[in-house]
Amino acid sequence: MKLLKKLTSLLATFIVSLFMVATPVMAAGDNSITVNEAKKGETYNIYKMLDLKVNADKTAYSYTINVNWIEFFGEEGAGATYVTIDNQGYVTWNEDKKSAANMENFGKAAAHFARANKVSGAVDAIKPTSDGSITFSNLESGYYLITSSNGTLAMVLTTPKNPSAKVNEKNPTPSLDKSVQEDSTSKWGKENSAQIGDTVNFKVTIGVQKGAKNYVMHDVMEDGLTFNANSVAIKELTKGTDYTVTTSGLTDGCTFEIRFDQSYLDKITEAHDLEVTYSAVLNEKADITNGEKNEAILTWGDNGSTKWSETVTKTYQFKVLKYDAKDNEKKPLAGATFQLNDAAGNVLKLIKVSDTEYRLANGEETGAVDSFTTVGAGKIIIKGVDLDQYRLVETKAPAGYNTLKDATVVNVTAGDTVTVEIANQSGVELPSTGGMGTTLFYVAGGILVIGAIVLLVTRKRMN
Repeated sequence: MKLLKKLTSLLATFIVSLFMVATPVMAAGDNSITVNEAKKGETYNIYKMLDLKVNADKTAYSYTINVNWIEFFGEEGAGATYVTIDNQGYVTWNEDKKSAANMENFGKAAAHFARANKVSGAVDAIKPTSDGSITFSNLESGYYLITSSNGTLAMVLTTPKNPSAKVNEKNPTPSLDKSVQEDSTSKWGKENSAQIGDTVNFKVTIGVQKGAKNYVMHDVMEDGLTFNANSVAIKELTKGTDYTVTTSGLTDGCTFEIRFDQSYLDKITEAHDLEVTYSAVLNEKADITNGEKNEAILTWGDNGSTKWSETVTKTYQFKVLKYDAKDNEKKPLAGATFQLNDAAGNVLKLIKVSDTEYRLANGEETGAVDSFTTVGAGKIIIKGVDLDQYRLVETKAPAGYNTLKDATVVNVTAGDTVTVEIANQSGVELPSTGGMGTTLFYVAGGILVIGAIVLLVTRKRMN
């Protein structure tokens, strides 16, 4: 009831004020307000919150509530604590509400009221076509609120002494930076290496700003990376409350998006960093030549966005040449079977692509084998390995050759130049009947017979 009486009194005062004798500084519609650093593609609205009349000497001001804002400044309104309204409806600003923080909160509350109640603007909204400035012209003297889709921080100012007022866009620009982890180390950067089947960890640092509005993080992974949707985590935030993760129904080509709830964004009182972590598996589609890109971007407001931030996960290959140790031309030798082990001695599963090409299996992939066999058609290529140390263990030698006792160490390096050369020694031929071995026996036997005869003759002569 009190609110109704107050609103009725204010409305009556507003009507009476139309007939009050006052000398305005300028004719109605001669004022302008320019917003500097206006953001391209964002929408700017201006609202007249208080009507203003000024005497000729510019020493006396009389503010009254604009009819569209009576509810906002009423007893139950968000603006009531900021001003005092006398019985005639004149408005004065409360001394304890003049700090920068109070003005910021006032502007945010007024902007929320304007949106929620679809308040009519003083002039049509403006959407800049380029970064720079925009100007609201033909304004009456008054106290104005300017809102921006760029953020929730609003601009408030009055035009009694400055008919060509200027104000800066108050919503700061957020930032985003993406990095990838090198194996399980503490090293993060723009590039890493992995073998097919490995889990790759990513981190995105978002520099959030007060006044944040419509924050959405977009992430695009190439085909060689399989996103793990359950891996997304943001320090100090709760999934489903402060943010949501979307992987389906996206029409912009993104692998997934993180949308921050506006209720969380409204709680931001100072700029700070958010750390977003998630993972993906390097799969069988990994590109040996160019690696797999993963890029992220942050959008906000109507049209604001950071630049894309990109990481690359690379995987490599090496070649195996099996040859006869006596062959100076090192022609490929067929029939040698090998297992590929990692540095810890674990046997790695492989997928056979062709007689001369294998790649690491992606997890428990159907058709995986635990060995490969060399062929005479060429070197064996092993794809999808990390920049790491591996071992080749010969489990079966070609017919007529000795199986290698020790494993062959493979140190994978960047590029396409690593070829592991493995020589096989053939066994020594043993003697057989009719061969040189029998001749040796004959010779040895003859010598023994002759020796016996000489010994017998010598003894007879002595006797």
